Amino acid sequence: EVGTKQISNPFREQFFKSVDFRTHNFRYTFMAKSQTEAKNIRHIIKLFKFHMHPELTGTGLSFIYPSEFDIKYYFRDRENKAFDRITSCVLTNMNIEYGGDIFSTFKDGQPVEVNMSLEFRELELLTKKRIAEGY
Repeated sequence: EVGTKQISNPFREQFFKSVDFRTHNFRYTFMAKSQTEAKNIRHIIKLFKFHMHPELTGTGLSFIYPSEFDIKYYFRDRENKAFDRITSCVLTNMNIEYGGDIFSTFKDGQPVEVNMSLEFRELELLTKKRIAEGY
């Protein structure tokens, strides 16, 4: 800049810096009608927790990546084209709330109502080409 006596236009750099990975949030409310359903809800929660975390290698010095999720929206027996497609994701955040407005449990202590929020982050940075493909 000193040699050419020119300076770059700072407004152009502020216009575009980078592309971020998209996130997708899902919220589910489970209302168990029996102790068996409550146990099944607990199993679903444990599966998501298990797959969102990394695994230690045998030496314990490094991690193996957490599971990847391929999320698709379906309407009846076909993929629903009314929604944007989602590339492969990892589960980055999970929030569980036990009980609703009125907290209650079954005789074995399992909650009747469970609210689960999941946040997934895509692993692919999207370009115009991928957006044109429906992502």
